[in-house]
Amino acid sequence: MVRFLHLSDTHLGARQYMMELREEDFYDAFREAIDIGLAEDVDFFVHSGDLFHYADPSNRALTEFKNAALRIRESGKKMYVVLGDHDRPKRIDFPAADIFDHLNIVLLGRDGCESTLYSGNGEEVMICGISNMKGFRKARLPEEYRKADAMAKDSLSSVLITHQAVEGYLPPEECEALKNEIPVNFSYMAFGHIHDSDQVKMGRSVFAYAGSTEMTSTREIKACARNGKAVNLVTLENGNAVVKRINLRRVRPQIEIDAREENYLALVRDALEKNPVHNGKLPIVTLKISGKSDRLKVGETLEKMKDTAIFRKPEFISEDRSAIEKPDDNSMKSYFAAYFKDNAEMASLAEKMYESLLNDDDDRTYSTVLGYLGITEER
Repeated sequence: MVRFLHLSDTHLGARQYMMELREEDFYDAFREAIDIGLAEDVDFFVHSGDLFHYADPSNRALTEFKNAALRIRESGKKMYVVLGDHDRPKRIDFPAADIFDHLNIVLLGRDGCESTLYSGNGEEVMICGISNMKGFRKARLPEEYRKADAMAKDSLSSVLITHQAVEGYLPPEECEALKNEIPVNFSYMAFGHIHDSDQVKMGRSVFAYAGSTEMTSTREIKACARNGKAVNLVTLENGNAVVKRINLRRVRPQIEIDAREENYLALVRDALEKNPVHNGKLPIVTLKISGKSDRLKVGETLEKMKDTAIFRKPEFISEDRSAIEKPDDNSMKSYFAAYFKDNAEMASLAEKMYESLLNDDDDRTYSTVLGYLGITEER
């Protein structure tokens, strides 16, 4: 029997809302995840990408990870990691995780399918890694998954570590993999990239997004309030995987409120009553107020409540903006069209820039903007 901890999308170095305390929150959640693995005396750790928030992490982020890696090595364990899209350097360079190989950090699948073998407790586990393959690498991903699946077929116990968005979890243009491309012969598939957790049984395989350890976007607030943030404690025995979710208790609560001036205060008070200070951490409130508002009065009212929560600067939405209709489908093209309404030119520009940025094509983004401005690019 082998036990390991699956964590993902820790985004060390992220500073949400440009708040220093939010950067500390990400380190705090990561430390707790490592604490859980060591307390459970797992055989090894698995990290499925976006270890860091930036490909060139700060010295503080590197130090936080170094401290965790030292604890892992001192316990005689290893951590197997793959690169997420945030981890992959934008130019030819070494990934940050690669410099910690002397501390039992094993980077797998930088350029494609790569495997290693773990032996312990009478169990042999084939561990295969495939890092994020967005952009020009995406076309190679199906073949890399086929290679990995063939390798897993010959192993009783096996783990796939990979960082991709699978269709159905994000809009189609943001996904790297189709469902029918996912391997079927692994005991456990540790996926990263999607920040909400999910777990699905696929034949003999357990497919799992562990989810992020903290929130990087307001889009995650509702799911986090519903399910929390957690890590997966996985037990492997004779090729079968059993998963136990362990909640992280140091995650700062966040609240998102859509209101009008006449009811925002009641909604804020009700939300704070349901989401009090947690582990010494004040909740962060994102407040959107639609319609006409006395902005100065709202600001003064929230200032008086600063001992109960951290209030971001409220967003005041005019009647015109609040009337924007949500598109019927889930494509970004429809969202741009709905937002810009009758301005087809701006909708087209937004779509082109989105596609080029999604594919890490900075040159195309630059050319698109110059073309829109009517500026001839110098050669």
